[in-house]
This record gives sequence, C-alpha cells and structure tokens, in this order.
Amino acid sequence: MKNIIFAIIFIPSTLSAEQTVINSYNDAKYNYFYTKLYVNNIGESLYCGIQRPILVGGGRSIEHVMPASWIAQHFGCSNRDCNKIHYKHAEADLHNLWIAVRNINSSRSNFIFGEIKGENRFDYCPTYKRTYNSKFNIVEPRDSVKGDVARSLLYMNAEYGVKLKGMLLMLKEWSRLDPPDEHENWRNERINQLQGTRNKFIDDYIYIK
Repeated sequence: MKNIIFAIIFIPSTLSAEQTVINSYNDAKYNYFYTKLYVNNIGESLYCGIQRPILVGGGRSIEHVMPASWIAQHFGCSNRDCNKIHYKHAEADLHNLWIAVRNINSSRSNFIFGEIKGENRFDYCPTYKRTYNSKFNIVEPRDSVKGDVARSLLYMNAEYGVKLKGMLLMLKEWSRLDPPDEHENWRNERINQLQGTRNKFIDDYIYIK
C-alpha cells in the first residue's frame, strides 16, 4: 500500500485585501476620485464639513488619512517617489482618500491624530484643531468624522500593515463613539464597486476588540 501524506494548509483568519485595480495615486486622482467616486466634485470636506464647491482655503484637495509618507516608509522608501508596486496600490486606495480643503490638508501634513484643547487658527474651518509645536504636533478632526478617520486608519493597518503610531486605543474609542453613517456606508459600497475591496471596519464597526 502506498503511503498517503496529508498536507495541512494553514489559512490565517484575517487575510489582507490589497487593492490592485488602481495603479497609482495619479490614477486614483484623475480616473476614479472625482470622476467615479465623488462625481462632479460633489462631496463634503472631511475636516471642515464644507460642501462643494469649496471656495476657501485654496480650494479642494485629496487627503490621505494614513499619510502617504508613512505608507512609503512602511514599504522601505524614503519619500513618496517610490516605485514599489505595493506602495502604489496602497497610496491609491480609495478607502484612505477623502476630500479636503487644500490649506487644511497642508496644515495636517503627516501629523498623528489626537485629542487637544483649543489651537484653532482657521476661521473658515472652526472644527479643525491642531497644536503648533515645532517638535511634535497633533491634529484633532471634528467629532462627527472621528469614526471615519479611525476606520480608514484601521483599514490601512489591517490590509497593508502600516503602523498606527500608538493611536490604536484612541481609534477604537473613536470608532465606537462615531459609528458609520449613511455617507460612510455609501462610500464603502461604491469603493468596493470601483476597486474590489471593502473596509471591514465599516461593515462591522464593532469588529475591533
């Protein structure tokens, strides 16, 4: 009788879901974000809540909630001029891209999120807070999108492995206090149609334990 060898294949309980449809940030910007996701530029600014058309603060821009510089560093690049395919997929992932006021987007830079008091310096965006310390700065988004921000960051951590830089416990709390709303659920459905991946933290926002 021939010996029968059984092979046991271990499948992790949580599989990554890197999007592979959108090839680069420019591809996302010009061929998806304003033409297929936020058609006719209709959408609300993440940090300020200003509806389109945004006529203040330098106009509109696209915000990486998980900073592109963090993503580049994670994939072993010193800056966004990175040709690694996994970086390009991650930088272009629509789950991490949101409409922003250009000057607010610049002010946020690549600072971590946190909870702070005061430090609002933009009259046209009174819900946006940021510290002004030359060594270490923190940004606080408006309460109504803290869950949105948290779930974008958690998604990028789960699917691409980009570090959360000590924010995990706070992000869990933000997700609990600000559950997904109609817009966030719509985004999740539409992005899944466009790039073939869902944000599991929106589908089940109490997934984080």
